[in-house]
Amino acid sequence: MKEAQKNLTKEQLASWLDMEEDEFYINEFRKRHEISPESTTLYMSFNRFCEEKVLKRIGRGWYRKLKKIKPVKWWEADEDVYYDFRFPRGHGDDTSFGFEDLIALSPGDLVVISGVSNTGKSALVLNILGENIANQKCVLMGNEYTSLDGVPSPKFKRRMNRMDWVEWMNGDGTPKFDLLPIRENFEDYVERGKLNIIDWINLTDQFYKIGKIFEDIKVAAGDGVAVAVLQKEEQQTLGRGKGFTRDLSDLYLTIDPLGEYQSRLTVGKVKDAKGWVTNRSWGFKIIDGGANLGGIREIKKCRNCWGKGYTNRGSCEDCLGTGWIDK
Repeated sequence: MKEAQKNLTKEQLASWLDMEEDEFYINEFRKRHEISPESTTLYMSFNRFCEEKVLKRIGRGWYRKLKKIKPVKWWEADEDVYYDFRFPRGHGDDTSFGFEDLIALSPGDLVVISGVSNTGKSALVLNILGENIANQKCVLMGNEYTSLDGVPSPKFKRRMNRMDWVEWMNGDGTPKFDLLPIRENFEDYVERGKLNIIDWINLTDQFYKIGKIFEDIKVAAGDGVAVAVLQKEEQQTLGRGKGFTRDLSDLYLTIDPLGEYQSRLTVGKVKDAKGWVTNRSWGFKIIDGGANLGGIREIKKCRNCWGKGYTNRGSCEDCLGTGWIDK
């Protein structure tokens, strides 16, 4: 044992803790610093560190260093600051969801769009991109916009060209948004302060992991906003991962089929609502080869068939078998 260890103090141990990993075993710590296994100072000090919330015992001889947390000065936040988020609308017929008057988003928020396959998820998020590139720095990541080796998709370019109400390029010929060929670990590529659109996150098992993925996305986005798309099964109210997909969302939207070439968007969770909007639904058309939206209007369940789409006489005549009618 070193001479210096004969007068071991709590202060000396505290200085060594500053250099330690976030989690460590006390026996390894003791051997590293050549502390006698008979040292009462070591064990008494570690007990005191736990009482003072410097350390936490998480297993037999296993400790975690606790971070020093300062109280947040919440009263200094500017309550007038909102994220300038533009919701999609129908440019051909001047229809809209009207969400600007119903939903507020703030820096750091997460928008989750969970939809049944082929019901317009990509059309919706590309229209969100188109509405926002003039006022926000944007990043688009997706499973369908490039080939597996990162080559841009001609189909994607054709769709963008059909959105002729958007000016996609700057005057110098550079794009107004970045397209990243990312298919996994999206949270590692989210850019702070930007509008990050992820279309879509594909989890095939261990769906509970989506909660941690969303947490990491929100941290990475900082004062930006993230829009994350998930797949959803028909007749389910939440996407794959269920409650884990909703927990950290600030706005949760679901998309379901509504007859031929139409879809139904339903507002789920809203953390900052300007008015009553939760559980309301809107119908919309997907037009121009999946590029644009139209025919946006609020809808409600058909009272004749109670949303089933059929009666004892067959297909419901009031809603044409969709289960929904215009409100």
